Amino acid sequence: MRDDEYLLDLDTFAPLPGKRIRFKAREYTVRNFADIPSDDVFVILRAEQDLKGKGVAEQLVQLLRYIAILAPDMDREALGGLTANQLLRVLKEAMGAADIPPLGGDGASGSPISLPSSPASTAGPGASSGA
Repeated sequence: MRDDEYLLDLDTFAPLPGKRIRFKAREYTVRNFADIPSDDVFVILRAEQDLKGKGVAEQLVQLLRYIAILAPDMDREALGGLTANQLLRVLKEAMGAADIPPLGGDGASGSPISLPSSPASTAGPGASSGA
């Protein structure tokens, strides 16, 4: 690397080992929410909406997808032997271990991402119209 180059080495910020869940006598690492790739984050955040109105088979396929994102080292064979109730329980535990921010109307307090303020709220005193 030359002296005038700037290199941001993202490998330096590699995810730390996450929390773990155990079932069928094995432990599986669950990725922390902040360490999940952004494409997968949106899938996880839409989980509740995506499951509404779907048939049981479609819901099971989705549940397997969510668990694969949260705990990628879980083998498909172990998951295939679980009942629908067990899959829901594993997903709930994995989402809790991953520190997924609250869904729904809980506001920005639980979210690691915040949207920028509107221009009107950052304009300062005297910028409002008609005052």
